[in-house]
Order: sequence, then structure tokens, then C-alpha cells
Amino acid sequence: MSQRSQDKIIKKIQALQASLEKQMADALPEVFSQLSEQVIDIVSGLSLDPKKRSESLRDIIVLKRQIGDALVSNQLYQGSVSALLEGYKELALLSDDFMGEVLDNYTRKLDLYDAILKTNIDITKNNLLGAGIKDNFSNAIREVLKANISGVGNKADLRKTLTQFIEGTPTEKAFLERYITQVTNDSVMTFNREYLQTISEDLDVKHYRYSGTIIGDTRAFCAARAGRIFKKPEIEKWPDLGQWQGRMPGTNKQTIFSYCGGYNCRHQLWPTSELQYQKGEEAGITGLR
Repeated sequence: MSQRSQDKIIKKIQALQASLEKQMADALPEVFSQLSEQVIDIVSGLSLDPKKRSESLRDIIVLKRQIGDALVSNQLYQGSVSALLEGYKELALLSDDFMGEVLDNYTRKLDLYDAILKTNIDITKNNLLGAGIKDNFSNAIREVLKANISGVGNKADLRKTLTQFIEGTPTEKAFLERYITQVTNDSVMTFNREYLQTISEDLDVKHYRYSGTIIGDTRAFCAARAGRIFKKPEIEKWPDLGQWQGRMPGTNKQTIFSYCGGYNCRHQLWPTSELQYQKGEEAGITGLR
């Protein structure tokens, strides 16, 4: 039950989380390069004749599904999402190792914990391969197309506009890259939090350590809690504090354990024992700063 052993596992979990996020990020430039060519092919038949604007608008509605499917059928993108979801299984095993260090006689409950794993895999799959990503991407492309069929442009201009929108520019990340990166990063963090919280609820854990990475733009909410230990009722009152930067919609006494500081938060509530809480009291690291 040593803190050193727990910290080693936490570092392994954090390293895996960072690796999964980086793997997705590294694949995106090539995905977008392939995707821009596919989308340009799909919309190549659009007319830019202002006299045929209504016809082109109808075509865009028809093309919407094809555009969404172009992304989720991309093999490199599919492989990247599959690798991400496989990583969830490894995160779950490491989390089990962590709980074994925190609690004496910890035994994994297969049905309950596997159900949480499957649920989070399904949610992430939908966000990155299902309706979530398809609608987000195809709706955005539709707006770009609608803005470029007024007759003032030409095929070359439209191609350039689409390429920049999908692949980004030297000064701005692509719309889709920002979306996928945030969904990926938040999904990876939320899964591990929810998995540990399910175990903690099942085993009636009453104490948690708020721990993670302090970075240059760490929000004040996290800075006031990082490295400190709390009782569960204290944590459940955090949503009552009101709005803070990055707070996710739906944050309440139950979801605070999954959302923590909110969007792009790199912190997590790690279950800890009553003995560790008592030691924390002696060291002056319990409660808010």
C-alpha cells in the first residue's frame, strides 16, 4: 500500500494516456491529406453558376452523407481509432493494478468493470466514428460549400478553400483536427476516471487524491487542488461553487469524478485509503489550498 508503488502505476497510466493521444495526433495530418482529396472528388460536380444556386444547394444536402462517410471509412483513421480503443483495455488493467495497491484484498469484478469498459468504448467509437463526428464534419463542410456557390469563385478557389478547411493552414489548425484532438484527449481521460470511480463506488472508497500535470495554462480550479487529498463529500460539493473556466456542461456531484476540471483537464481523482488521508492531514495536504 506504499505511495511509491501507487505513483509508479500512475506514471504508467499517464504515459499510456499521452501515448494514445499522440498516436492519434500523429496520424491526423495524413488522414486529412487523404480526406481533402476525397471530399474534393465528391463535390467536383457542384455548379458555381449563380443561376443554378438552388440546384447546387440541393446537391449539397445529398452530398452531406457521402462527405461524412468519407471520413469514417478512411482506413488510416479507422486504424487510429481502433488503436485508441484497444488502449482502453490496457488502461483498465493498469487501473486494476493501482486499486490493488490502494486497497487490501482487491478483487476485480469482471461483469461490472467490463461493462464500464465496453460502455466507454462504445461512446468514444460513436464520437469518433459515428453520428457525432459525421454530423460535426459534414455540417461544417456543408457551410463551407454553401458560402462558395455564389458564383463569384471558381473550381480552383473552391479546391483551395476546402483543402485549407480540412488540412488547416500554417497559422491555424484544421477545424476537424481541433475537434478530434479534443474528443480524443477528453475521452481518454474521462474513461480512466469513470473506470476508477466505478470501482471506488462499488468498494465504498471515501478519500481521493487530486493529481495530474501542472502546465502553463493550468486553470485555477486545478491548481488549488493538485497534489491534495479530499474526502468524498468535499468533492461532491465542488459543482456548487459555480462556473469556472473549462467546466463541462452536466458537471454535478456524480460527474465531477469523471469531468474533474473540465475540457482538456489533465488531472484525475485517484482513490486513496483512510490511512493515506490521515498521513496527508499530518503533512498539511488535505482540503483546498
